[in-house]
Amino acid sequence: MARLFKGGTNSKLQEELYSLIKPDQLSRIKNQEQYDEWLNRIVKLDCWSKYSRNDIKMERWGYFAKLINIVIYEIVSNREVVSKEDWLCIKSFLHVPIDKNVTHHLNQIDSKIPSVVKLKGMSEERYWDIQNAIRELAKEYNVFPIWFEAAWSDSGRSRAT
Repeated sequence: MARLFKGGTNSKLQEELYSLIKPDQLSRIKNQEQYDEWLNRIVKLDCWSKYSRNDIKMERWGYFAKLINIVIYEIVSNREVVSKEDWLCIKSFLHVPIDKNVTHHLNQIDSKIPSVVKLKGMSEERYWDIQNAIRELAKEYNVFPIWFEAAWSDSGRSRAT
């Protein structure tokens, strides 16, 4: 994803992510509402504008939300810095990193999942509409929403890239 951000800022962007996404903060989150509020606050921070190739309004909910969701998933899923118990709690709250491949895959399962053609210009409302549709689909299949990303990754990512 590095190509989506301002050139020469990769290491600073990594430092920024590391400073904002703290495993101990994640471990204190106990429900979906708390998680959504925390994630919403992180995505809306002004700091992302210095890493944006364009106007931050055009990239916040597409590129930065996707990157933040990927980093959070990596932090909690490998369980090197959070406990197994915290992982079991947090995984149910995780958002799916949205892109055109994931939404296309999910749209094949349920046509109510909005398809994404491009991330640039995604609005906050569109982001939440997609996440909520994925949550509804997850409920229908009795799985955590993040399961769809993992299932798609295992079955299709190598063919799609």
